Amino acid sequence: MRSRRLFLTLILAMAGPSLLTGQGTRILQPTSNEQGWILVSSQGRATVEQPGGRRKQLRLRSQEILTDFAETGAGWAAAGTHTTDKKKRIVVLEQSASGLQRIPDPASQTERMRLQPRLMIEKDELGGLAWLEGREPGSLSVRSANWTGSEWEPVEVVSLPIKGSQTGLTSTVLADGSWLLVWAAFDGHDDDIYWSQKQGTNWTSPTRLTGNNNWPDITPELIATRTGALVAWSRFDGNDYRLTISRFEGSRWGAPQTVGDRGSVDPQLTTSGGRTYLLFNSASTATWSVLEIQPSGRVGRRASLPGPGDEMPVLTWTSSYQVGLRSPSIRETTALWGADR
Repeated sequence: MRSRRLFLTLILAMAGPSLLTGQGTRILQPTSNEQGWILVSSQGRATVEQPGGRRKQLRLRSQEILTDFAETGAGWAAAGTHTTDKKKRIVVLEQSASGLQRIPDPASQTERMRLQPRLMIEKDELGGLAWLEGREPGSLSVRSANWTGSEWEPVEVVSLPIKGSQTGLTSTVLADGSWLLVWAAFDGHDDDIYWSQKQGTNWTSPTRLTGNNNWPDITPELIATRTGALVAWSRFDGNDYRLTISRFEGSRWGAPQTVGDRGSVDPQLTTSGGRTYLLFNSASTATWSVLEIQPSGRVGRRASLPGPGDEMPVLTWTSSYQVGLRSPSIRETTALWGADR
């Protein structure tokens, strides 16, 4: 237990601030980012930005913060949490052809806390949510609910509370319409990556994504591909955290592949122009890194540049020679693509 606390302390020191800066601002980017939307979010306020400089400021309550953002066919959707003294609830906003609306949170909240809501986008529309729910951070279950367009269907429990923690929930909808969830869970010794897939109306039993090991696997991020899905996470190798990826095709995950250098943490995945990109912090070199991941899972072009170690950028554009990045403190910066590997 002591070693796990040490590992988590180290990873939070390196990765945690990249999600929320000292000024309380984060930039969210859809995993499917064909329209170029960006959400600048902080406690009680948020602004949606489009390419060309158009902005829309959202009216949030002081206790609300948005933490997930997705494109839809008619606009976008965002999700976050609303905190009061008694409960933490889910907040969902949707911008469509009929305007901006606030969607009620799923009914039947049985526990005090709902955390880490993740939007499920089906056929370019909001199809539902997945989230964590429990009395406290150490007793969270994984839950989901379908959204019909006018109401929520009954809440489903994907993974019951376990003796340790469950966190780092990430989600996607596959090309066949099935839902896929990935998260990190403490098994009594270390953190492992688990997954479940909704096939028809039933969720599969939560299963380790890779074989059991003796070191923490944390902070997964998931994205759909044409043939399945890709997940990235940080795996401790006994000395350092390194970015690892695995491909999902059919009903199984491929062998993990290490793609990050020493101290690589806090992955983000996005698609733009039909290409998949992995962004992360390289803590050992105080740089931001971008990898282009080919459909086979092979790493193609790479780019890196120095950047603030306490925040994470988003991808704003790419060309044959350069990649554009933006962070809360740096409006835009560019990096040159390196040679293919």
